Amino acid sequence: MECKKYPHADHRRRVREAFRKTDVSAIPDRGLLEFLLFYSIPRRDTNPTAKLLLEKYGSLAGVLSAPARELLEIDGIGESSALLLSVIPEISSRLGGKTVGEGTLFEQGEAEKYIAKLFEGSANEKFYMICLDAFGRATGCALLGEGDPTQVTIDKKSAVKTALDSDADSVILAHNHPLGEAAPSDRDILLTRELGRLLAEMGIGLADHIIAGKDSCLSLRSTAKFKELFD
Repeated sequence: MECKKYPHADHRRRVREAFRKTDVSAIPDRGLLEFLLFYSIPRRDTNPTAKLLLEKYGSLAGVLSAPARELLEIDGIGESSALLLSVIPEISSRLGGKTVGEGTLFEQGEAEKYIAKLFEGSANEKFYMICLDAFGRATGCALLGEGDPTQVTIDKKSAVKTALDSDADSVILAHNHPLGEAAPSDRDILLTRELGRLLAEMGIGLADHIIAGKDSCLSLRSTAKFKELFD
């Protein structure tokens, strides 16, 4: 009896062949995630799942720093995939590299570089929350909302829940101004103040709110005019 051919076998073969012939550093985040998920999702097209992960977390770094229990909420991600993705930062650390997100958020300049990367190529305003443990290491990076080129709206209660679900000791807020400068609007200041108050009620600190403009980033905590928002 003839065996039925797995429908995605040829696609997986082509992807593997591309990895053999291409400099891995040139492969985009989605391609890397798709390939990685081959080993925990043996008989499905993993490209749509990779797309969903990147839409939620914004980057490969965001996906790999997300808590395993949160990854399980993504369509197509089961326990094996969640565990595989969540263990990679520890493997990287033991090989001598930095855990994804770890270290990059200790110093201001590095935090801004990390955040600027989240918004690369984005034509719309997006709002992220980066959750930190007591040592300042990232434990999660969640996309809280995406709007249009001029504004984004988020649900403050959902933002606090995200921080609680990640067992955050503190958080960094980050959003972008794709059409303008890295300068906060009155609305941005009000949101920072209100979120800081809600987080404080849950025992969670607000470490910073960083705004990424077209050409630069601005840390509100490091700006004297806005430092009182974090005291």
